[in-house]
Amino acid sequence: MNSDLHAVLSGIQALCAKTIALKQIMHLEASVPLTNQQVASLQAAITHYGFPAVYFDFTVQRPVAAANMAAVEAHIHGQLTSANAQSVLHGLANVLYWGYAQIGYRDVRVNNFLAGATNAHAAVFQNLTAGRVVPTLRQIQDIHMPQFSGISFISKILAFLDPSNYCVLDQQLARLANGHGVRALNQLTQGQQIRVSANNQIAYDSWRQECAEISATYFGGAYRVIDVERGFFHLVQTGQLHLAQTIYANA
Repeated sequence: MNSDLHAVLSGIQALCAKTIALKQIMHLEASVPLTNQQVASLQAAITHYGFPAVYFDFTVQRPVAAANMAAVEAHIHGQLTSANAQSVLHGLANVLYWGYAQIGYRDVRVNNFLAGATNAHAAVFQNLTAGRVVPTLRQIQDIHMPQFSGISFISKILAFLDPSNYCVLDQQLARLANGHGVRALNQLTQGQQIRVSANNQIAYDSWRQECAEISATYFGGAYRVIDVERGFFHLVQTGQLHLAQTIYANA
């Protein structure tokens, strides 16, 4: 009797071991890791990110070509977190100035913002960001500032406030979605613009978390969330959309 029971238990243990092994194999097949070449491609894209490092000096009324993006980040972050309402408005205008750097109607967008933005807008923004708090997309939208209604430019504000944990989500980056797998950008609802909604807030937060996880998994956390996003943006802008989609889907 004891020998029969032992045989049954041994059989159950063997079956459990096979089941666990099968699940592990299925998991590995379901989440194909990046190849060394794909990791190198993303790292190269992060390194060679080439969006114009520019902002506008509203005090002396002249454009500034900064030495690098770190200088742009420092300048705009300082303006956005200033106790001076006018500096805050200039920081928000610079988010537009930088973001539209490659588009001919940039000055129109910036001037429209400056014409419609008020110290009251700045005060609400300052209250939201007091204590280095990063607001939600909806909180920024609810200020009702001109030119900041969709996620594309609201997310740029958040990215300048905290580039370590926040990044941009615009129409170029939304092209990473290919409908395969449970990835944040596959859940995005979009039309002519990426609107602020409960669904898209979740998608945005998941997207920046994915960028953080990619940095941690493949680069030992060496890159900030914004750096990983910029790597994907560089791939898309340089005609490597398929590679970018493949890396995003498999990472």
